[in-house]
Amino acid sequence: MRRVLFAERISDDKNERSDSIESQHDKLTRRAETEGATVVGTAVDLSVSGDVDPFQRKELGPWLADENLSKWDELWVSTQDRLSRDDIHFLRFVFWAIEHNKSVMVLDDPGFNEQMHSRTGRLLLHAKGLGPAMELDRIKARTKDSHERRRFTTRWTGGIPPFGYRPVSRFVEGKTATYLEQDPDMVKVLHEMRRQILDGQSFFAVAKFLNEKGEHTARDRARIRKGKPVHRRGAAEGVPEQWSETTVKSLLRDPALLGHKKHKGEVLYDSQGQPVQVAEPIFTEDEWRTLQTAVEARIQTKVRRVNGTSPLYGVVYCGECGSKAAHKGSIHGGVEYRYYVCGAWPKENRCRGISVRAEEVEEFIEIEFLQRYGQDPVTERVWVPGTDNTKELEATRKRISRLRHLYVEGEFEDNPKEYKDRMHALRTRETELAAEPVVEGHWSEKDTGQTFQQLWAGLDLEGQRKQLIKSGYKVQVGRKTFRITPEPETWPEKKARLEGLGYVLEGNRWVRPETAQTSGE
Repeated sequence: MRRVLFAERISDDKNERSDSIESQHDKLTRRAETEGATVVGTAVDLSVSGDVDPFQRKELGPWLADENLSKWDELWVSTQDRLSRDDIHFLRFVFWAIEHNKSVMVLDDPGFNEQMHSRTGRLLLHAKGLGPAMELDRIKARTKDSHERRRFTTRWTGGIPPFGYRPVSRFVEGKTATYLEQDPDMVKVLHEMRRQILDGQSFFAVAKFLNEKGEHTARDRARIRKGKPVHRRGAAEGVPEQWSETTVKSLLRDPALLGHKKHKGEVLYDSQGQPVQVAEPIFTEDEWRTLQTAVEARIQTKVRRVNGTSPLYGVVYCGECGSKAAHKGSIHGGVEYRYYVCGAWPKENRCRGISVRAEEVEEFIEIEFLQRYGQDPVTERVWVPGTDNTKELEATRKRISRLRHLYVEGEFEDNPKEYKDRMHALRTRETELAAEPVVEGHWSEKDTGQTFQQLWAGLDLEGQRKQLIKSGYKVQVGRKTFRITPEPETWPEKKARLEGLGYVLEGNRWVRPETAQTSGE
Protein backbone atom coordinates (compact mmCIF):
# COMPACT_ATOMS: atom_id res chain seq x y z
CA MET A 1 0.00 0.00 0.00
CA ARG A 2 1.36 3.41 -1.02
CA ARG A 3 0.83 5.87 1.84
CA VAL A 4 0.83 9.38 0.42
CA LEU A 5 1.07 12.80 2.07
CA PHE A 6 -0.16 15.83 0.10
CA ALA A 7 1.79 19.09 0.56
CA GLU A 8 -0.13 22.17 -0.61
CA ARG A 9 1.02 25.76 -0.25
CA ILE A 10 0.01 29.17 -1.48
CA SER A 11 1.68 32.48 -0.81
CA ASP A 12 -0.15 35.67 0.11
CA ASP A 13 2.15 37.52 -2.31
CA LYS A 14 -0.11 38.75 -5.11
CA ASN A 15 2.82 38.75 -7.51
CA GLU A 16 3.27 34.99 -7.21
CA ARG A 17 1.52 33.19 -10.02
CA SER A 18 0.39 29.92 -8.53
CA ASP A 19 -2.41 27.40 -8.47
CA SER A 20 -5.07 27.93 -5.89
CA ILE A 21 -5.21 25.46 -3.01
CA GLU A 22 -8.39 24.00 -4.50
CA SER A 23 -6.68 23.45 -7.85
CA GLN A 24 -3.62 21.83 -6.23
CA HIS A 25 -5.78 19.52 -4.15
CA ASP A 26 -7.92 18.53 -7.12
CA LYS A 27 -4.88 17.60 -9.23
CA LEU A 28 -3.28 15.58 -6.41
CA THR A 29 -6.52 13.77 -5.56
CA ARG A 30 -7.20 12.73 -9.16
CA ARG A 31 -3.65 11.37 -9.47
CA ALA A 32 -3.98 9.41 -6.20
CA GLU A 33 -7.25 7.86 -7.40
CA THR A 34 -5.65 6.93 -10.73
CA GLU A 35 -2.69 5.19 -9.05
CA GLY A 36 -4.66 3.66 -6.21
CA ALA A 37 -2.60 5.41 -3.52
CA THR A 38 -3.88 5.92 0.02
CA VAL A 39 -3.85 9.55 1.18
CA VAL A 40 -2.92 9.60 4.88
CA GLY A 41 -2.86 13.37 5.30
CA THR A 42 -2.87 16.79 3.68
CA ALA A 43 -0.59 19.62 4.86
CA VAL A 44 -2.22 22.86 3.70
CA ASP A 45 -0.07 25.94 4.32
CA LEU A 46 -2.02 29.10 3.53
CA SER A 47 -0.33 32.48 3.14
CA VAL A 48 3.12 30.93 3.45
CA SER A 49 5.90 32.39 1.32
CA GLY A 50 7.99 30.15 -0.90
CA ASP A 51 11.16 31.08 0.99
CA VAL A 52 9.95 29.50 4.25
CA ASP A 53 11.85 26.32 5.10
CA PRO A 54 9.53 23.26 4.65
CA PHE A 55 10.59 22.06 8.11
CA GLN A 56 9.39 25.36 9.61
CA ARG A 57 5.98 25.42 7.93
CA LYS A 58 3.06 25.25 10.36
CA GLU A 59 1.25 22.37 8.64
CA LEU A 60 3.98 20.50 6.75
CA GLY A 61 6.68 20.82 9.44
CA PRO A 62 5.08 18.41 11.98
CA TRP A 63 4.73 15.71 9.29
CA LEU A 64 8.51 15.87 8.77
CA ALA A 65 9.26 15.38 12.46
CA ASP A 66 10.70 12.03 13.58
CA GLU A 67 7.57 10.96 15.46
CA ASN A 68 5.42 11.19 12.29
CA LEU A 69 7.78 9.72 9.67
CA SER A 70 6.30 6.21 10.05
CA LYS A 71 2.85 7.47 8.97
CA TRP A 72 3.70 8.12 5.30
CA ASP A 73 5.99 6.93 2.49
CA GLU A 74 5.60 9.47 -0.32
CA LEU A 75 5.20 13.23 -0.40
CA TRP A 76 3.28 14.66 -3.36
CA VAL A 77 3.18 18.25 -4.63
CA SER A 78 1.57 19.64 -7.78
CA THR A 79 4.67 21.65 -8.78
CA GLN A 80 8.20 21.91 -7.45
CA ASP A 81 7.75 25.49 -6.17
CA ARG A 82 4.90 24.28 -3.88
CA LEU A 83 7.65 22.47 -2.01
CA SER A 84 10.00 25.46 -1.87
CA ARG A 85 11.18 28.43 -3.90
CA ASP A 86 14.45 28.69 -2.00
CA ASP A 87 17.21 26.63 -3.63
CA ILE A 88 19.05 25.95 -0.35
CA HIS A 89 15.87 24.81 1.44
CA PHE A 90 14.90 22.77 -1.62
CA LEU A 91 18.21 20.86 -1.80
CA ARG A 92 18.27 20.32 1.96
CA PHE A 93 14.84 18.70 1.72
CA VAL A 94 15.94 16.50 -1.21
CA PHE A 95 18.92 15.11 0.74
CA TRP A 96 16.74 14.67 3.81
CA ALA A 97 14.20 12.65 1.77
CA ILE A 98 16.99 10.43 0.42
CA GLU A 99 18.43 9.89 3.92
CA HIS A 100 15.00 8.89 5.31
CA ASN A 101 14.06 6.76 2.33
CA LYS A 102 11.10 8.92 1.33
CA SER A 103 9.80 9.29 -2.23
CA VAL A 104 8.81 12.69 -3.65
CA MET A 105 6.38 13.06 -6.53
CA VAL A 106 6.07 16.32 -8.46
CA LEU A 107 3.07 16.04 -10.79
CA ASP A 108 4.47 18.26 -13.55
CA ASP A 109 7.92 16.59 -13.34
CA PRO A 110 7.46 12.78 -13.52
CA GLY A 111 11.21 12.04 -13.37
CA PHE A 112 11.80 14.02 -10.15
CA ASN A 113 11.99 11.07 -7.73
CA GLU A 114 14.27 9.05 -10.02
CA GLN A 115 16.64 12.03 -10.41
CA MET A 116 16.99 12.23 -6.61
CA HIS A 117 18.88 8.92 -6.61
CA SER A 118 21.70 9.67 -9.09
CA ARG A 119 24.50 12.19 -9.07
CA THR A 120 23.61 13.46 -12.52
CA GLY A 121 19.96 13.69 -11.54
CA ARG A 122 20.76 15.67 -8.39
CA LEU A 123 22.81 18.05 -10.52
CA LEU A 124 19.73 18.59 -12.68
CA LEU A 125 17.59 19.09 -9.56
CA HIS A 126 20.05 21.71 -8.38
CA ALA A 127 19.58 23.57 -11.66
CA LYS A 128 15.81 23.19 -11.37
CA GLY A 129 15.95 24.63 -7.85
CA LEU A 130 17.63 27.77 -9.16
CA GLY A 131 14.68 28.64 -11.40
CA PRO A 132 12.06 29.12 -8.63
CA ALA A 133 14.72 30.79 -6.46
CA MET A 134 15.48 33.35 -9.16
CA GLU A 135 11.76 33.90 -9.71
CA LEU A 136 11.37 34.44 -5.94
CA ASP A 137 14.14 37.05 -6.08
CA ARG A 138 12.30 38.78 -8.93
CA ILE A 139 9.03 38.70 -6.93
CA LYS A 140 10.79 40.24 -3.92
CA ALA A 141 12.40 42.90 -6.12
CA ARG A 142 9.04 43.79 -7.71
CA THR A 143 7.40 43.93 -4.30
CA LYS A 144 10.19 46.11 -2.91
CA ASP A 145 10.02 48.45 -5.90
CA SER A 146 6.27 48.68 -5.50
CA HIS A 147 6.63 49.56 -1.83
CA GLU A 148 9.36 52.10 -2.63
CA ARG A 149 7.13 53.81 -5.19
CA ARG A 150 4.18 53.91 -2.82
CA ARG A 151 6.17 54.81 0.29
CA PHE A 152 6.16 58.54 -0.33
CA THR A 153 2.57 58.68 -1.60
CA THR A 154 -0.56 59.24 0.49
CA ARG A 155 -1.55 55.59 0.02
CA TRP A 156 -1.48 53.13 2.92
CA THR A 157 0.93 50.32 2.08
CA GLY A 158 -0.43 47.86 4.62
CA GLY A 159 0.03 46.74 8.19
CA ILE A 160 -1.85 47.77 11.31
CA PRO A 161 -3.09 51.37 11.01
CA PRO A 162 -2.29 53.75 13.87
CA PHE A 163 -4.92 53.96 16.60
CA GLY A 164 -7.48 56.51 15.45
CA TYR A 165 -7.51 55.44 11.79
CA ARG A 166 -8.99 52.67 9.66
CA PRO A 167 -8.12 51.47 6.14
CA VAL A 168 -10.55 52.23 3.32
CA SER A 169 -10.43 51.23 -0.36
CA ARG A 170 -10.90 53.93 -2.97
CA PHE A 171 -11.05 53.84 -6.76
CA VAL A 172 -8.46 56.37 -7.95
CA GLU A 173 -7.21 56.80 -11.53
CA GLY A 174 -8.73 53.55 -12.66
CA LYS A 175 -7.25 51.50 -9.80
CA THR A 176 -8.34 50.43 -6.34
CA ALA A 177 -5.97 51.60 -3.63
CA THR A 178 -6.00 51.65 0.17
CA TYR A 179 -5.99 54.87 2.16
CA LEU A 180 -6.51 55.82 5.80
CA GLU A 181 -9.45 57.72 7.24
CA GLN A 182 -10.35 58.71 10.77
CA ASP A 183 -12.40 56.27 12.83
CA PRO A 184 -14.92 58.40 14.79
CA ASP A 185 -15.02 56.01 17.75
CA MET A 186 -11.25 55.93 18.14
CA VAL A 187 -10.98 59.69 17.64
CA LYS A 188 -13.43 60.16 20.52
CA VAL A 189 -11.29 57.87 22.70
CA LEU A 190 -8.11 59.82 21.85
CA HIS A 191 -9.68 63.16 22.75
CA GLU A 192 -10.85 61.67 26.07
CA MET A 193 -7.32 60.41 26.72
CA ARG A 194 -5.98 63.90 26.00
CA ARG A 195 -8.52 65.47 28.37
CA GLN A 196 -7.52 63.13 31.19
CA ILE A 197 -3.81 63.82 30.73
CA LEU A 198 -4.42 67.59 30.73
CA ASP A 199 -6.43 67.12 33.94
CA GLY A 200 -3.37 65.60 35.58
CA GLN A 201 -4.19 61.90 35.32
CA SER A 202 -1.27 59.48 35.05
CA PHE A 203 -0.62 57.19 32.09
CA PHE A 204 -1.47 54.27 34.37
CA ALA A 205 -4.82 55.83 35.28
CA VAL A 206 -5.67 56.38 31.61
CA ALA A 207 -4.73 52.77 30.79
CA LYS A 208 -6.90 51.55 33.64
CA PHE A 209 -9.80 53.64 32.35
CA LEU A 210 -9.46 52.18 28.84
CA ASN A 211 -9.26 48.60 30.12
CA GLU A 212 -12.29 49.04 32.38
CA LYS A 213 -14.27 50.56 29.51
CA GLY A 214 -13.27 47.67 27.22
CA GLU A 215 -11.60 49.79 24.54
CA HIS A 216 -9.73 47.61 22.06
CA THR A 217 -6.14 48.36 21.03
CA ALA A 218 -5.20 49.12 17.42
CA ARG A 219 -4.01 45.53 16.95
CA ASP A 220 -7.23 44.00 18.26
CA ARG A 221 -9.33 46.39 16.15
CA ALA A 222 -7.39 45.26 13.07
CA ARG A 223 -8.17 41.64 13.97
CA ILE A 224 -11.87 42.43 14.39
CA ARG A 225 -11.99 44.15 10.98
CA LYS A 226 -10.66 40.94 9.41
CA GLY A 227 -13.24 38.83 11.23
CA LYS A 228 -10.65 37.32 13.57
CA PRO A 229 -10.94 37.00 17.37
CA VAL A 230 -9.07 39.40 19.63
CA HIS A 231 -5.97 37.87 21.15
CA ARG A 232 -3.53 38.78 23.90
CA ARG A 233 -0.08 37.22 23.63
CA GLY A 234 0.22 34.34 26.06
CA ALA A 235 -3.55 34.06 26.50
CA ALA A 236 -6.35 32.14 24.78
CA GLU A 237 -8.10 33.49 21.71
CA GLY A 238 -10.87 35.90 22.61
CA VAL A 239 -8.89 37.52 25.43
CA PRO A 240 -8.25 41.14 24.38
CA GLU A 241 -4.95 42.95 24.63
CA GLN A 242 -4.58 45.23 27.63
CA TRP A 243 -3.59 48.87 27.65
CA SER A 244 -0.54 49.66 29.74
CA GLU A 245 1.22 52.77 30.98
CA THR A 246 3.79 52.34 28.19
CA THR A 247 1.27 51.91 25.36
CA VAL A 248 -0.69 54.99 26.45
CA LYS A 249 2.44 57.11 26.67
CA SER A 250 3.76 55.90 23.30
CA LEU A 251 0.42 56.47 21.57
CA LEU A 252 -0.01 60.02 22.85
CA ARG A 253 3.50 60.95 21.64
CA ASP A 254 3.13 59.33 18.21
CA PRO A 255 3.22 61.84 15.30
CA ALA A 256 1.02 59.39 13.38
CA LEU A 257 -1.85 61.09 15.25
CA LEU A 258 -1.12 64.12 13.07
CA GLY A 259 -1.67 61.98 9.98
CA HIS A 260 2.06 61.69 9.28
CA LYS A 261 3.25 58.62 7.42
CA LYS A 262 5.97 56.53 9.05
CA HIS A 263 8.42 53.85 7.93
CA LYS A 264 10.35 51.73 10.43
CA GLY A 265 9.22 54.02 13.21
CA GLU A 266 10.40 57.25 11.55
CA VAL A 267 8.30 59.96 9.92
CA LEU A 268 8.69 60.10 6.14
CA TYR A 269 9.38 63.46 4.46
CA ASP A 270 8.54 64.50 0.92
CA SER A 271 10.79 66.23 -1.61
CA GLN A 272 10.15 69.57 0.08
CA GLY A 273 11.22 68.28 3.48
CA GLN A 274 7.64 68.17 4.82
CA PRO A 275 6.08 65.14 6.55
CA VAL A 276 4.13 62.94 4.16
CA GLN A 277 0.48 63.46 5.09
CA VAL A 278 -1.33 60.13 4.79
CA ALA A 279 -4.54 61.17 6.62
CA GLU A 280 -6.29 64.07 8.32
CA PRO A 281 -4.73 64.96 11.71
CA ILE A 282 -6.72 63.93 14.76
CA PHE A 283 -5.52 66.90 16.81
CA THR A 284 -5.12 70.53 15.80
CA GLU A 285 -1.68 72.10 16.14
CA ASP A 286 -2.70 73.77 19.41
CA GLU A 287 -4.27 70.56 20.79
CA TRP A 288 -1.13 68.62 19.88
CA ARG A 289 1.20 71.22 21.42
CA THR A 290 -0.70 71.33 24.73
CA LEU A 291 -0.92 67.54 24.81
CA GLN A 292 2.84 67.14 24.31
CA THR A 293 3.49 69.71 27.04
CA ALA A 294 1.26 67.76 29.44
CA VAL A 295 2.87 64.44 28.45
CA GLU A 296 6.38 65.81 29.00
CA ALA A 297 5.31 67.23 32.36
CA ARG A 298 3.87 63.84 33.30
CA ILE A 299 7.14 62.15 32.32
CA GLN A 300 9.28 64.68 34.19
CA THR A 301 7.33 64.60 37.46
CA LYS A 302 8.52 62.28 40.21
CA VAL A 303 5.15 62.22 42.03
CA ARG A 304 3.53 58.82 41.89
CA ARG A 305 -0.20 58.97 41.14
CA VAL A 306 -2.36 56.51 43.00
CA ASN A 307 -6.06 56.22 42.21
CA GLY A 308 -8.74 55.25 44.68
CA THR A 309 -6.39 55.40 47.67
CA SER A 310 -6.11 57.37 50.93
CA PRO A 311 -7.53 60.93 50.98
CA LEU A 312 -4.12 62.50 51.56
CA TYR A 313 -1.79 59.96 49.96
CA GLY A 314 1.44 61.69 48.96
CA VAL A 315 0.87 64.51 51.46
CA VAL A 316 1.07 62.80 54.86
CA TYR A 317 4.37 61.16 55.87
CA CYS A 318 5.62 59.27 58.91
CA GLY A 319 7.48 61.69 61.17
CA GLU A 320 9.81 58.97 62.40
CA CYS A 321 11.11 57.23 59.25
CA GLY A 322 9.87 59.50 56.43
CA SER A 323 7.76 56.83 54.69
CA LYS A 324 4.44 57.76 53.11
CA ALA A 325 1.57 57.28 55.52
CA ALA A 326 -1.23 54.84 54.70
CA HIS A 327 -4.91 55.43 55.44
CA LYS A 328 -6.60 52.77 57.58
CA GLY A 329 -10.20 52.49 58.74
CA SER A 330 -12.24 50.32 61.05
CA ILE A 331 -15.77 50.23 62.47
CA HIS A 332 -16.53 49.61 66.15
CA GLY A 333 -20.00 49.82 67.61
CA GLY A 334 -21.32 51.25 64.36
CA VAL A 335 -18.81 54.11 64.44
CA GLU A 336 -16.11 54.49 61.77
CA TYR A 337 -12.59 55.29 62.95
CA ARG A 338 -9.94 56.45 60.49
CA TYR A 339 -6.17 56.69 61.02
CA TYR A 340 -2.98 57.55 59.18
CA VAL A 341 -0.28 54.97 59.93
CA CYS A 342 3.30 54.50 58.81
CA GLY A 343 3.33 52.77 55.42
CA ALA A 344 6.61 50.95 56.16
CA TRP A 345 5.75 49.49 59.55
CA PRO A 346 5.80 46.58 60.41
CA LYS A 347 7.43 45.45 57.13
CA GLU A 348 10.64 47.31 57.96
CA ASN A 349 12.53 47.52 61.25
CA ARG A 350 13.57 51.16 60.86
CA CYS A 351 10.29 52.45 62.31
CA ARG A 352 8.24 51.72 65.41
CA GLY A 353 5.12 52.85 63.56
CA ILE A 354 2.79 55.80 64.11
CA SER A 355 -0.98 55.99 64.24
CA VAL A 356 -2.79 59.34 64.20
CA ARG A 357 -6.52 60.08 63.93
CA ALA A 358 -7.26 61.04 60.31
CA GLU A 359 -9.69 63.82 61.21
CA GLU A 360 -7.04 65.57 63.30
CA VAL A 361 -4.49 65.43 60.47
CA GLU A 362 -6.94 66.62 57.80
CA GLU A 363 -8.23 69.51 59.94
CA PHE A 364 -4.70 70.57 60.86
CA ILE A 365 -3.59 70.51 57.22
CA GLU A 366 -6.53 72.59 56.01
CA ILE A 367 -6.11 75.25 58.71
CA GLU A 368 -2.34 75.49 58.38
CA PHE A 369 -2.36 75.46 54.59
CA LEU A 370 -4.95 78.22 54.28
CA GLN A 371 -3.35 80.34 57.00
CA ARG A 372 -0.03 80.08 55.23
CA TYR A 373 -1.14 80.42 51.62
CA GLY A 374 -4.82 81.43 51.63
CA GLN A 375 -4.30 84.97 50.25
CA ASP A 376 -1.45 84.00 47.93
CA PRO A 377 -2.14 83.75 44.19
CA VAL A 378 -2.32 80.23 42.80
CA THR A 379 0.34 79.51 40.24
CA GLU A 380 0.83 76.31 38.33
CA ARG A 381 4.12 74.77 37.35
CA VAL A 382 3.99 74.09 33.64
CA TRP A 383 6.57 72.22 31.64
CA VAL A 384 8.01 74.29 28.82
CA PRO A 385 9.34 71.82 26.26
CA GLY A 386 12.79 72.53 24.92
CA THR A 387 13.90 72.47 21.34
CA ASP A 388 16.24 69.72 20.34
CA ASN A 389 16.37 68.95 16.63
CA THR A 390 19.16 66.39 16.95
CA LYS A 391 16.98 63.43 15.96
CA GLU A 392 15.36 65.21 13.03
CA LEU A 393 18.76 66.46 11.88
CA GLU A 394 20.15 62.94 12.00
CA ALA A 395 17.12 61.60 10.12
CA THR A 396 17.47 64.33 7.48
CA ARG A 397 21.11 63.45 6.92
CA LYS A 398 20.18 59.78 6.55
CA ARG A 399 17.59 60.74 3.93
CA ILE A 400 20.25 62.75 2.07
CA SER A 401 22.58 59.73 2.11
CA ARG A 402 19.82 57.41 0.94
CA LEU A 403 18.78 59.79 -1.83
CA ARG A 404 22.38 60.03 -3.02
CA HIS A 405 22.63 56.23 -3.04
CA LEU A 406 19.46 55.97 -5.17
CA TYR A 407 20.94 58.50 -7.58
CA VAL A 408 24.14 56.46 -7.92
CA GLU A 409 22.05 53.34 -8.55
CA GLY A 410 20.37 55.11 -11.48
CA GLU A 411 16.99 55.65 -9.83
CA PHE A 412 16.69 59.17 -11.29
CA GLU A 413 18.09 58.61 -14.77
CA ASP A 414 14.74 59.49 -16.36
CA ASN A 415 14.04 62.43 -14.05
CA PRO A 416 17.21 64.20 -12.83
CA LYS A 417 15.20 67.32 -11.92
CA GLU A 418 13.30 65.38 -9.25
CA TYR A 419 16.59 64.35 -7.67
CA LYS A 420 17.90 67.93 -7.77
CA ASP A 421 14.71 69.34 -6.22
CA ARG A 422 14.56 66.73 -3.47
CA MET A 423 18.25 67.12 -2.62
CA HIS A 424 17.92 70.91 -2.53
CA ALA A 425 14.94 70.69 -0.14
CA LEU A 426 16.75 68.27 2.15
CA ARG A 427 19.95 70.35 2.16
CA THR A 428 17.92 73.46 3.01
CA ARG A 429 16.21 71.66 5.87
CA GLU A 430 19.54 70.33 7.11
CA THR A 431 20.95 73.87 7.22
CA GLU A 432 17.89 75.15 9.11
CA LEU A 433 18.04 72.38 11.71
CA ALA A 434 21.80 72.71 12.21
CA ALA A 435 21.39 76.45 12.84
CA GLU A 436 18.71 76.06 15.53
CA PRO A 437 20.10 75.99 19.08
CA VAL A 438 19.37 73.18 21.52
CA VAL A 439 17.30 74.53 24.41
CA GLU A 440 16.61 72.32 27.41
CA GLY A 441 13.04 71.97 28.63
CA HIS A 442 12.28 73.67 31.93
CA TRP A 443 9.55 74.34 34.44
CA SER A 444 7.80 77.69 34.60
CA GLU A 445 5.08 79.14 36.83
CA LYS A 446 1.79 80.29 35.35
CA ASP A 447 -0.79 82.46 37.10
CA THR A 448 -4.32 80.99 37.42
CA GLY A 449 -6.07 84.20 38.55
CA GLN A 450 -7.21 82.73 41.89
CA THR A 451 -6.06 82.79 45.48
CA PHE A 452 -5.69 79.53 47.36
CA GLN A 453 -8.69 80.48 49.53
CA GLN A 454 -10.90 80.82 46.43
CA LEU A 455 -9.58 77.65 44.88
CA TRP A 456 -9.89 75.53 48.03
CA ALA A 457 -13.60 76.27 48.47
CA GLY A 458 -14.46 74.64 45.15
CA LEU A 459 -12.42 71.45 45.56
CA ASP A 460 -13.51 68.06 46.86
CA LEU A 461 -11.16 65.99 49.03
CA GLU A 462 -9.38 64.42 46.03
CA GLY A 463 -9.02 67.84 44.40
CA GLN A 464 -7.53 69.23 47.62
CA ARG A 465 -5.07 66.34 47.74
CA LYS A 466 -3.95 67.06 44.17
CA GLN A 467 -3.51 70.75 44.95
CA LEU A 468 -1.43 70.04 48.03
CA ILE A 469 0.84 67.77 45.98
CA LYS A 470 1.15 70.40 43.23
CA SER A 471 2.15 72.93 45.89
CA GLY A 472 4.88 70.60 47.19
CA TYR A 473 3.10 70.51 50.56
CA LYS A 474 4.09 67.71 52.96
CA VAL A 475 3.12 67.04 56.56
CA GLN A 476 5.16 64.72 58.74
CA VAL A 477 3.09 63.36 61.62
CA GLY A 478 4.25 61.62 64.77
CA ARG A 479 2.84 60.93 68.18
CA LYS A 480 1.01 64.21 68.82
CA THR A 481 3.46 66.10 66.59
CA PHE A 482 3.06 67.77 63.20
CA ARG A 483 5.81 69.18 61.05
CA ILE A 484 5.24 70.90 57.72
CA THR A 485 7.68 70.94 54.82
CA PRO A 486 8.86 72.85 52.99
CA GLU A 487 9.64 75.37 55.68
CA PRO A 488 7.70 78.64 55.27
CA GLU A 489 9.37 81.23 53.06
CA THR A 490 10.85 84.25 54.73
CA TRP A 491 9.15 87.54 53.89
CA PRO A 492 12.00 88.68 51.56
CA GLU A 493 11.88 85.32 49.74
CA LYS A 494 8.12 85.43 49.29
CA LYS A 495 8.18 89.10 48.21
CA ALA A 496 10.91 88.46 45.63
CA ARG A 497 9.13 85.39 44.22
CA LEU A 498 5.73 87.05 43.77
CA GLU A 499 7.15 90.33 42.45
CA GLY A 500 9.12 88.24 39.97
CA LEU A 501 5.81 86.85 38.73
CA GLY A 502 4.44 90.37 38.24
CA TYR A 503 2.38 90.77 41.44
CA VAL A 504 2.12 93.84 43.67
CA LEU A 505 1.01 93.99 47.31
CA GLU A 506 -2.35 95.68 47.90
CA GLY A 507 -3.25 95.67 51.59
CA ASN A 508 -2.73 92.07 52.65
CA ARG A 509 -3.32 90.64 49.16
CA TRP A 510 -1.04 90.10 46.21
CA VAL A 511 -2.66 91.20 42.95
CA ARG A 512 -1.75 91.84 39.35
CA PRO A 513 -1.01 95.51 38.50
CA GLU A 514 -4.05 95.72 36.20
CA THR A 515 -6.26 94.41 39.02
CA ALA A 516 -4.79 96.90 41.47
CA GLN A 517 -5.45 99.82 39.11
CA THR A 518 -9.02 98.72 38.54
CA SER A 519 -9.74 98.32 42.23
CA GLY A 520 -8.15 101.74 42.91
CA GLU A 521 -10.59 103.41 40.57
